[in-house]
Amino acid sequence: MLSSSSRYLLHIPRRLHAHTQYIRRFSAKSSPVPPPPSPARTRAQIGIVCLSLFGVGALAYGGWDAYTTWRDLYPPAVRVDLKLGISAKNKGDRETSLFYKRKAWDTAVTLPTELFKSEPFLKVTGIAVDLAGELEEDGKSQEAFALYSEALDYIKRADKPLSERERFRAVSLAVKLGQLAESCPNPISAQEEETILVFAVEETLKLLMGTRRQEPLDMSTLKLPRGLTKTDVGVPLQLLGDFYGRVGKLEYAMPLYLQTISLLVPENPNKAPPEDICQGAHLMSNIAELLVARDTPSSEKRVEEAERWAHNALSLLQTTRKNTKEQIPTCELALCAALFNAGMLREMAGDDARARSFFKAAFQQSQSFGAEDGVDAAKIAMDRLNAKQNSP
Repeated sequence: MLSSSSRYLLHIPRRLHAHTQYIRRFSAKSSPVPPPPSPARTRAQIGIVCLSLFGVGALAYGGWDAYTTWRDLYPPAVRVDLKLGISAKNKGDRETSLFYKRKAWDTAVTLPTELFKSEPFLKVTGIAVDLAGELEEDGKSQEAFALYSEALDYIKRADKPLSERERFRAVSLAVKLGQLAESCPNPISAQEEETILVFAVEETLKLLMGTRRQEPLDMSTLKLPRGLTKTDVGVPLQLLGDFYGRVGKLEYAMPLYLQTISLLVPENPNKAPPEDICQGAHLMSNIAELLVARDTPSSEKRVEEAERWAHNALSLLQTTRKNTKEQIPTCELALCAALFNAGMLREMAGDDARARSFFKAAFQQSQSFGAEDGVDAAKIAMDRLNAKQNSP
């Protein structure tokens, strides 16, 4: 299903400088509806939908509700406050829970790591993860972001070799910070966000290389270490790709998307989980968006290339949905975006008839799945075409 250009060898990226040129991109949480273009606007400036479907790798650890399963993990100086915090959480007393867990975290980071025995950085940061999760549930994203940052800094200051699980905890924390970066009331700078996400990607690739020190890695045939999933690997790559897309560094965004597609979509898509295939198709839609998201008019060749990616995305989604018995949210939402994007590209190419057909399909798909943003986007697009058709 993929062109040979998307099957290539992966090198660890160098650290890059932040960039300030932004392009139009849309998420599932914000309205994907561009305003009706004025005559002065180029077709390339009409934004098309770009969703983010990946979740974050697991940060926390189990067993919080069963004291006997974790009590031996922590020294008494930490354990007492943790017990009080967990007990308060179970009783619904959120304020007391946050107080004692914060106290446990503040104590834990001051103690010698030897007191935590094996994998101390995993255990200590587990307290912060649990506490930050509660803060997020309370809508305190800024406080949660600060706590995740403290936990990541704590691991980075490690004065001894880290286990693979501790290293991946650092990756997961960086990913979480990247996901929260824009939603916080006081967002961090683009340069800070880039530094966090580059760290996540670099550390992920180092984990994949292990002790082999073999460069480059072939993402299409990658054998994952035990305990890591394709989602674990794909999340940092996609988030960094999303970031570079937002700041206009398309030459960096495109390879990251291609790498992730190579990981998710095998030569025979029938052998992969449908969620992976649909996520890969979604990234193909992202590539189509990047190819035309320029401040200057898109060339006919670039629009044609974008349409090939959009067609691949639609084909994968339609085949995958046909072969699955149950409705998969990732696939349904990706199809909403893919249909809308196909319509936008047809409109850019001047084919209003086919564009209208795609918009209608996007409207119906979004309506059936309950994607309100998709419904609104398709309706406005159809209204725009109707106005154009009826204009003298």
